[in-house]
Amino acid sequence: MFAVPGWSVQASALKQQSDPQSQAKANDSPKPNAQKSNKRKRDDQVTKKNVDAMYRRHIEGLKGPKPGKGNAAKADKKRKQEQAANGPKPAAEEPAAAAAAAAGENDAEESKGAKKRRRNKNKGQQQQQDGVEAQPTDKEAAPAAALSVAPPKTEATLTPLQQAMRQKLISSRFRHLNETLYTTPSEKALELFTASPELFEEYHAGFSRQVKESWPSNPVDGYISSIRKRGAIKNIPNKKGNNKPDPKTGGLPLPRRPNGACTIVDLGCGDAALHRSLIPSAKKLNLKLNSFDLHAPEGSPITKADISKLPLEDGTADIAIFCLSLMGTNWVSFVEEAWRVLRGDGKGECWVSEVKSRFGKVNRKKAQIGAKRTLTKAEKKKLKKKGAGDDGADSDVDEADIFAEDARPAQDDETDISAFVEVFKTRGFVLKNETVDKSNKMFVKLEFVKHGAPSKGKYASAGAGAAPAVGGKKRFIERKPAAADNGMSAEEEAAVLKPCVYKIR
Repeated sequence: MFAVPGWSVQASALKQQSDPQSQAKANDSPKPNAQKSNKRKRDDQVTKKNVDAMYRRHIEGLKGPKPGKGNAAKADKKRKQEQAANGPKPAAEEPAAAAAAAAGENDAEESKGAKKRRRNKNKGQQQQQDGVEAQPTDKEAAPAAALSVAPPKTEATLTPLQQAMRQKLISSRFRHLNETLYTTPSEKALELFTASPELFEEYHAGFSRQVKESWPSNPVDGYISSIRKRGAIKNIPNKKGNNKPDPKTGGLPLPRRPNGACTIVDLGCGDAALHRSLIPSAKKLNLKLNSFDLHAPEGSPITKADISKLPLEDGTADIAIFCLSLMGTNWVSFVEEAWRVLRGDGKGECWVSEVKSRFGKVNRKKAQIGAKRTLTKAEKKKLKKKGAGDDGADSDVDEADIFAEDARPAQDDETDISAFVEVFKTRGFVLKNETVDKSNKMFVKLEFVKHGAPSKGKYASAGAGAAPAVGGKKRFIERKPAAADNGMSAEEEAAVLKPCVYKIR
C-alpha cells in the first residue's frame, strides 16, 4: 500500500476479495449437514435488487422507501403474479427473494438510536445545502462579469540584475547588427532590412543608447549647427563668382542655386535626426532636405534606397553628407554616387564624418643616415640661414631633423587619413581648404568639393567634354584635369576603412 502515515496496512491484515454476488448465492444455498451458526447476521444484506436503495440510504443519506414487512408482502404478491403469468421462477432465484424479505425484517428492527443519529446527520446536510443555495445571485454573476472584461496589460517588474542582463542582450544585438552592416555590401543589407524591417528599429534603438552613454558628442549635431550658421550668411559673390567669406565671422555661406535654394542629401540618415531638426527652419533658410537609408518606417521622411544607386538625377544636390554611413564593403561606390548627384561647377560639397578607429595610424620611422628626401620650405629656410644648399649637403642638421617624410611631427593625433583622401581624389573630389577636423577624440570630419572628373571608378569616363547639370541639360565647359591614379586595387581601396568588428564576449 501507500507509504503515508495513516494509510499503511499490515500484510497480515490483507484478505483475498471475492465476488459479492457469488458469495451471497453461496451463503443463501442450503448446505448439507451444516450446523447452525451462533454469529449475528448483518442487518443489511446487499443484493442485486436492493443495492440501489441501500446506496441512497447509507451513502447519499437520502430518505427512501424502507424494505419493511409491507414492502416484502407487496414484493411477494408481485412475484406470485409474475410466476402465474410467466411460469415458475428458477430455483436459483428463490433464495434471493427470501433474502430480500429477511433484509426487510431486519431493517424494521433497527434501533431507535441509530435512526436518531441518521436523522440528525441528514438534517445537517440539508441545512448546509440550503445555505449554499441561499447565496445572492449578484455574487454568482460577479465572476462571469469579470471574465467578460479583458484584464489590464501589466509589465513585469524586473530586478536590477534582470535589468542589467536585459541591457547586455540589447547591446549585444546592436553590436551584431552593426558588424553585419560593416562586413556586407549595401545590396545585402537592403535585402536584410526588407525581409526583417524590425531590425532597423532595433539597430537605431541600440545606436541611440550608445550615443547617450559612450560618445562625447554626436557628429550630426555639428552638421545641424553648421547648416544653421552658414544658412544665415548672405551670398556675396566675388569677381570669379565664388562666395565671399562673412566679414564678421569669416564663415562661408551655403552653396546655393540662382534661385537661392540649397539642396542637401543625407546619405545613410538613420533615424533622420538632421531632417527633423532642420525642417522647422527649412523654409526660412530656403533648404530642400532629402534623406536616404535602407529602410523607411511608416510616417518618416526617409526614402528607402541603396546609397550606391540613388534615385536622383545628375547634379541635383548641393551638399551630400556621409555621417558615419560609409559602412558597407562597397563604400567606394557611395563616394562615386555622391559625385554623380552633386552639382559640377566646383561648388558641390561632400561632408564626411567617420570613426577614427577605422583609419590607420601614421608610421613614424627613422630614416637611414645619408638618405635623401625632399625638404620642406621651413627646413630649406633654416638650412639657408646656416649657409647650406637646397639639398642640405654639408649642413649642420641635428639628427632629430633627419626623418622620413611621413615622420615629421604632426599637429594632431596619429590618425592617418592620407589613403582615404586619395580615394576621394581619384573620384573627382579635392579636400576643401586642405583642412581636417580631428578635435573630437572619436571622430574625424572632412569636407570635400567636387572638382574635375574621376580617374577611377564607374564614372571615370564622364566629363570628357560635358558636365551634368540640373534638369538633364548638358553644359559644355572646359574639362578640368583628373587626379592621378593612386595605384591601389579595388580591394586595397575598400580596405582603407576598416570595418568595426567586435570581440566575442
